[in-house]
Amino acid sequence: MFAQNFNVEELGKAKLVNVSGGASANGVFYSGNGAREPFTYFLNGNINVNIASLYNIPFSFSYTNQKFGYNRPVLMNRLSIHPSYKWITGHIGDVSMTFSPYTLAGHQFTGLGVDLTPQGKFKISAMYGRLVRSSEYDAINTELVPTYKRMGYGFKTQYALEKINLGLTIFKAKDEVNSLSIPIPFELGVSPKENAAISFETSFKLFQKLQVQTEFANSSITEDTRETGNTKAQNISSLLLKSNPTTTSYKALKGQLVYPAGKGTLGLGYERIDPNYRTLGGYYFNNDLENVTVNASQTLYQDKLSLNLNLGLQKDNLDKQKQSQMKRLVSSISADFRANQKLNFNLNYSNFQSYTNSRNQFDYINQTNQYEFLDTLNFRQVNQNAALTINYLLKNDKTRKQAFNANFSMQDAVNQQQGKTVAGGASTYYNTGLSYILGYPQQDLNLTASFNSTIGKLDVGDNLILGPTIGATKQFYDKKLNTSFSTSYNSSFSNGDKVNDVFNIRLNGTYIYMQKHNFGLNCITLFSSSQTVRNNDLTATLSYTYSFDKIKLRPKRTEEKSITQEETPETRLKISSNDVVLEGTKSEIVNKLEQLQNALRPLPETELQKLDKRLDVARMTLEDKEFKEKVLDYLDEYNANKEMVSQYNNALYDIVQKLNREIAAKDQHIEQVYTAAIGRVNTDKMHGVNSDEAKDKVAKERYQKLVERSKIAEKQLINHRWMMKEFALLSKLPQSELQNNESMAAFSKQEVNNFFELNKDKKEDKEISRQLEEKIIPFYHQLAVEKAVNDSIELKY
Repeated sequence: MFAQNFNVEELGKAKLVNVSGGASANGVFYSGNGAREPFTYFLNGNINVNIASLYNIPFSFSYTNQKFGYNRPVLMNRLSIHPSYKWITGHIGDVSMTFSPYTLAGHQFTGLGVDLTPQGKFKISAMYGRLVRSSEYDAINTELVPTYKRMGYGFKTQYALEKINLGLTIFKAKDEVNSLSIPIPFELGVSPKENAAISFETSFKLFQKLQVQTEFANSSITEDTRETGNTKAQNISSLLLKSNPTTTSYKALKGQLVYPAGKGTLGLGYERIDPNYRTLGGYYFNNDLENVTVNASQTLYQDKLSLNLNLGLQKDNLDKQKQSQMKRLVSSISADFRANQKLNFNLNYSNFQSYTNSRNQFDYINQTNQYEFLDTLNFRQVNQNAALTINYLLKNDKTRKQAFNANFSMQDAVNQQQGKTVAGGASTYYNTGLSYILGYPQQDLNLTASFNSTIGKLDVGDNLILGPTIGATKQFYDKKLNTSFSTSYNSSFSNGDKVNDVFNIRLNGTYIYMQKHNFGLNCITLFSSSQTVRNNDLTATLSYTYSFDKIKLRPKRTEEKSITQEETPETRLKISSNDVVLEGTKSEIVNKLEQLQNALRPLPETELQKLDKRLDVARMTLEDKEFKEKVLDYLDEYNANKEMVSQYNNALYDIVQKLNREIAAKDQHIEQVYTAAIGRVNTDKMHGVNSDEAKDKVAKERYQKLVERSKIAEKQLINHRWMMKEFALLSKLPQSELQNNESMAAFSKQEVNNFFELNKDKKEDKEISRQLEEKIIPFYHQLAVEKAVNDSIELKY
């Protein structure tokens, strides 16, 4: 897919063709007890041809001990361009837009969109296009689910009055019944749908201080437009479509109050989403939930003390149709105290509690009947985290910097059932870290010393790991040569008995030559010993990287000209921030920023728009000094997003590995449930008897229930096997390639925005990962329902 943002006013100013790329070589030497090759090497290269700052043609290759690989330039099978002019931004091709989390929420469409944001009170966004392309039923490739062609349109308006801001969103989507020529088997459950969703937003102030924000949304869906018969409109959104007996309507409500108090704020939030709420403008929706949140922040004692408090309560089963109800209580408090310019304290505490009288998420997904897990009741989970950080700056001047840092943290988890702690359900970890930093800025030298310990208290016993670390970093030759050294020693104990000792040494050096050549050497030596085994490992990595921003072609002699004053070439600039170094003309630097941004995924649409705006500002800046400042502003935003994207992909990778293990562990049980259900059918006295000839109605009904349950068990096993296969594939992918998976990319597109918001709210990593895991399971289960329709079962056990 090709995507590009550009400003219409800049067309014609950029070079027609710009070539950039790089090459790298790495050699890894290994000596030790591990089952590894003694020498491996990697060669990589990439070239990108940029045409008029609009179209990139990338080419890459790689070569290792084992094979040669390359990626050829891919012709555009999907086109996405976003031209902008002043306050008008267009979206053309395969694009996505978000009007509201309850209407159009990031669904990709092929068509046109526009954002009009003039200075003033009125703003509008609109779209029209194809949401889903048609796909005929294939009797041979039955794993391909047929789909109707789905068209959609919508708009969002916002108007700012003197004392109130109003917003209205309308979204409509409908499947075209005549888009398919081959009949679809009834058992596939595929039908043409129609959806209309509407959302009202308000924002205003009460009593000149209390900020009020509300949103009410209503979505009506007709599950099968072929059904005849009219029904009365249930809600306002159903007035926008032709209702029939398959039409259902859902509501969502969200409100927030923010009141400034002293040097802080008080906030109250409420959200309620009906069970099964959804629209055809999103891939996945959270529903069947009610949230209440309370937050407060305050700054005291001449801004030295900052306090933050957050409370949240969530529950589901709003219509009382489920066998169980889940309740979650989340609370957190943080305090930051700056005693003076040298001493700083930071304290954090969070508590997460969940209570349910049902089963875990896989039991729910794989249940074979509604009575299967009624005996697993009253499950309670409590997670507590506390952390204290102390920073003390001993000295900070031009010749020397000294600092002391102390970290203390506690993580406690308890799982209880029927009021009692389950076996293996209690664990507590205490972590301590002390460090001292000594720096000599004029000599580019930094020295560190630290001591770390971890105490684990589990049902099976107590564990202890502790040890010191010392390190140093030094720069030479005008900071072109960077070197570092560290060594650490730690010991592990279990119930007071020593388990093993580990000693390691790390050496690292990098040298930059002429800003384009990067040489690196990294050595790691590890010695470990226990009562039975001794291991010695040495790993050395030698690397070289070359990068270029353009290829200079030798001009023909007849074209050589002397450069006059009027033909003075554009000034070349050099800008660096963190690990990003940019060198070239303004247009070349802008091109590099675009390439960096395109490689950053997944990224919420709001963050992408922020980066686009900063890039547009830099692109339109003429003065060199001001241009550098705008680029640095962009890089600050880019680096913050890059770190967040890295955290998201790390969390997603860990979740994939965890779920892959859990799904595989559950496989035998689910197959046994299926075989038991089939066995009951085959051994029943009514098996093989013509149902029309059966005289014993009680036995007939019992047999029909057994058959129905066996079909449910069969479906659960098929869905489970599809998910197991999918997660096994995902678990083998490197973290960097997870987003290349189409299903994972679709999941990330709908969830990455929530991940960013949770991080901005300073939620604990564990809580964020938990929420992400809770959403990925139903997402992939729904995919299994859709894609594993005609899969067969192979018994393994």
